[in-house]
Amino acid sequence: MEKEKEQPEEARIEESLIEEQEKEEPAVEAAQEEKESEENPAESSEAEEEEREEEESHREEEGPKDAKVLIEEARAMVEESDKEVKSCMEILDEDIEDYENAKAKLLEGSVEETENLLEEVGFEPGEIEESGEEGLNFESEDAVKPMYVQDLSSGKFGAFVLSLIVAFVSIVVWFYVASEKLGMTLDLSRAPNGNELHRILTWIGGGMTGGTGNSLIGLGILIISTLVVMWIVYKLKVYLRARSNLHKAEKVKEEAKFYCTKKEECKKEMEKVSAHIHKVIEALHTYRIFFEEQNAKLKRILHIEGKQPFDEYHLKSKEEIKHTNMLLNSLKDLIATPMADGSGSVSEEAKAELNKAEHMLKRFKERLYE
Repeated sequence: MEKEKEQPEEARIEESLIEEQEKEEPAVEAAQEEKESEENPAESSEAEEEEREEEESHREEEGPKDAKVLIEEARAMVEESDKEVKSCMEILDEDIEDYENAKAKLLEGSVEETENLLEEVGFEPGEIEESGEEGLNFESEDAVKPMYVQDLSSGKFGAFVLSLIVAFVSIVVWFYVASEKLGMTLDLSRAPNGNELHRILTWIGGGMTGGTGNSLIGLGILIISTLVVMWIVYKLKVYLRARSNLHKAEKVKEEAKFYCTKKEECKKEMEKVSAHIHKVIEALHTYRIFFEEQNAKLKRILHIEGKQPFDEYHLKSKEEIKHTNMLLNSLKDLIATPMADGSGSVSEEAKAELNKAEHMLKRFKERLYE
């Protein structure tokens, strides 16, 4: 203690600085690692994937699982898969509702006004035909059927019943063998009387070896041997059922994996459908903006040039009228084409019409800056 007190002040300060530096180094390293992971998300995701693979391989190395665990894992997989698909279906329903609302708002607003204005300038636009509910029915006839994972019976009750039957048979065999050795004739229509039972138990309790025998010992041998047979039969039956259950559970888990794979495919397909609907809704919003602009131009034409036959309008006015009609026909084709192809996917016709609509809208955007 005296030496420590005599230690120079500078040495003590230097030691404290070294200790603080040692404490700060791990924190700095952790911060650097966190920063590197943020800068390189791909590397961090690969590292996470490797960790998951290592965990899976570690779980596989832990040894075989029993049937109950496998069934629980299969049930958890199926429930999680169903939950994800249900969530996707709910999102898809919301997207369809948003599409219907956007379409109704467009048709009942700007488009209706456009049709009236085109009639005034000499055009007769045809009626807009909608694809209807069938065109948005993405349910598939070949949809994956629901999978229900049921618990497997342990077979203990059946094994117990079988062991009782075998125990009864074992007692009957004992009685039959003893009666044959003793030269007795048992009446199968009734249970052995006291004298017959005493002679049989005495033979079992030592008489069969040539001794005098003892009925109490015979009773003990009879009970113990019967219980041993019961235990063997019970354990064997439960063991065989466990092996059978393990095989069934492994098969159920494989089916669950296949089920989840099919459900994942359905989920991805629904995500594609949802993405397509979002693009259509975005296109409808753009249509509305252009229809409002074209309506203003048509009103200007009618206000300045008046209502007259189409051929008598100014060249630029006729060009605007034709462009408005083209825009309307493009929207008609988009709305009239069913999105669903009957197998739960977006129809190729719907994809083609969306591409045409986007191309048409792109041309109108380019016209703004010509």
